[in-house]
Amino acid sequence: MPDSVAEAAIRAAVKVAAGLGVSSSAPVVLADGANVIVHLRPAPVVAKVAASTTAVRLETDAWLQRELNLVEFLAAAGAPVMAPSPEMPATTYHGDGQVMSFWRYSRSAGGDLPPEATIGSMLRDLHATLRSYPGPLPVLAPLDDIPAFLARPQSQLSAGQAAALSAAYARLTAELDQTSPVTQALHGDAGPGNLMNTDTGWVWHDFEDACAGPVGWDLAASTASRRLDRSRILAAYGAPVDPGQLAVCEQLRRLHLTIWYSLYAERLPDLRPRAAELLALWPVGDNPPGERTDP
Repeated sequence: MPDSVAEAAIRAAVKVAAGLGVSSSAPVVLADGANVIVHLRPAPVVAKVAASTTAVRLETDAWLQRELNLVEFLAAAGAPVMAPSPEMPATTYHGDGQVMSFWRYSRSAGGDLPPEATIGSMLRDLHATLRSYPGPLPVLAPLDDIPAFLARPQSQLSAGQAAALSAAYARLTAELDQTSPVTQALHGDAGPGNLMNTDTGWVWHDFEDACAGPVGWDLAASTASRRLDRSRILAAYGAPVDPGQLAVCEQLRRLHLTIWYSLYAERLPDLRPRAAELLALWPVGDNPPGERTDP
């Protein structure tokens, strides 16, 4: 059964959509995490309702609007992306204390993770298109989630764990070159989970973390995963990548993932074991994590 957050998201999405002329008699939750994703059945519309994101992103609607703007650009350029819903204007909406955006429903063809060659080549092509994106994007905005989370009262972390994560954040961001001349528009969260296998092939989705930064940030969302062959991803990507900066981005990806699972665990008890597993990568004393993990 959905928790109260999901239930509130469903009610708000149905109500806001109805006001826009889209009715839903059988809404269903497709995913629940950073956002609650609701298929407004029988309409071919999906609502993306901010959930856990509101705890660390005060201007949630700005993140959702950047996503809409970027994806509209990519869709117009012919990139394989999940597009905003044509049923209503591509903007953010508010209702019953919730903020949301609406997307075209695409049926998943299922299957396993995309092959490494697909991830690398599709990310290379996506970056090529994004290099001409004219809109403003904050530099590595997702990294701000980490201090924002650590500044909150903690229910899942001990004082020692919070200190270890804070020390790791300071160390790794000091090692990251955020002024690199190769900085460009990025997906922001280009892991294999954000490639969806549809009837028309693989498409990118979930651009909410869109930002500017080094391409290593996007690559690290996949190369940090123990489920994938790092070398094959990089070979398919083809373009040169600074290995030192990629290694730093991979550690920052793990840290970012740790923060988010700790946040999810506050309201989704089933995810607490995964959150504990990730926290164990950052022992008190700030020793660098010794293994790759699944983004």
